[in-house]
Amino acid sequence: MNANDLIPVVRGESSSVAAGAIRCGLAVLEPLYRAGVAGRNLLFDVGVRRPARLPRPVISVGNLTVGGTGKTPVVIDLVRRLRSMGQDPAILLRGYAPGAGPSDEAAVMNEESGEDVPVGVNPNREVAAREVIARNPQVTVFVLDDGFQHRQVHRDLNIVLVDATDPFGLGHLLPRGLLREPPGGLRRADAVVVTHAEQVDDEQLKQIDQSIERITGQPPLAHAEHRWVGYHRFDGEVLPLDTLSGARVSAFCGLGNPRAFGSTLSRHVGDVVDLKAFADHYAYTSTDELRRLVNGAKEAGVDAIVTSAKDWVKIRLRLVWGDQPVPLVWPALEVAFRDGEAEIEALLRTCAVK
Repeated sequence: MNANDLIPVVRGESSSVAAGAIRCGLAVLEPLYRAGVAGRNLLFDVGVRRPARLPRPVISVGNLTVGGTGKTPVVIDLVRRLRSMGQDPAILLRGYAPGAGPSDEAAVMNEESGEDVPVGVNPNREVAAREVIARNPQVTVFVLDDGFQHRQVHRDLNIVLVDATDPFGLGHLLPRGLLREPPGGLRRADAVVVTHAEQVDDEQLKQIDQSIERITGQPPLAHAEHRWVGYHRFDGEVLPLDTLSGARVSAFCGLGNPRAFGSTLSRHVGDVVDLKAFADHYAYTSTDELRRLVNGAKEAGVDAIVTSAKDWVKIRLRLVWGDQPVPLVWPALEVAFRDGEAEIEALLRTCAVK
């Protein structure tokens, strides 16, 4: 069983005897993980371990849970805002195992932020920062992607994202749930932003806000929506959002929150005939695998195949997409703040100065 197969089991979507046994086993391991996280955090809290200071101010964007809270679009949005303020930001990424990323995130950030925005990739963010500054001394501020639990580095601004569709990781820490640390960790945040706000109703959003306020003593600073504003094609053309209105489509993605992707897709097309969800940061190593996806879409008689930007950057060179029998597109995304936008920009200005 791979990680992607395990998620439905953890979520309780599988009710088989085997799934129940697996959940029981994972529950036994949860206290061990909790103890490890608590011990590590305590070392930083009491000053036994001290975070290193990078040569520029640091803005961290992170979350409490495993998977897709929408960090990448938010990082890109913050970078654009920083540039509009006259800053020269650089992005620091953790990186993953060879063949499994972070080429997807780094490539998306390069394309969306602009290739003149340096992207440093290294599990050791201190090393990544030194490498970036050596090549780009003009950099004025670092944006630390997925940095909330990376306490080895001092940050001047801690922004934590909470996904409205699954705010607290099923109420359990890894491996029984999806929480990287207990919700009380939110108290370390300078700003809590609820993402994917468009995917829940007002009452659900109110309950999330109340939960955050009980933990931190104040409500979230902002609520953000991840909007689709069109579709990218392989040739660089961006199609209008209503291009697939009423269309039958198939889709595939390797994202931390494929359910959010599928839910948004279903609102903009006529019918989602099939959605194949691969593991987060899935590495497409076989051209035959992609051909099977395309041929399956052709046999299903769909009008288009839809994937994500992170998946596109990993598959774009594996097939000649202009020659395929079914067109492939991926959404153009935009982060829109329902509220709190001015407050977010004010915080950015406090730690990014030339």
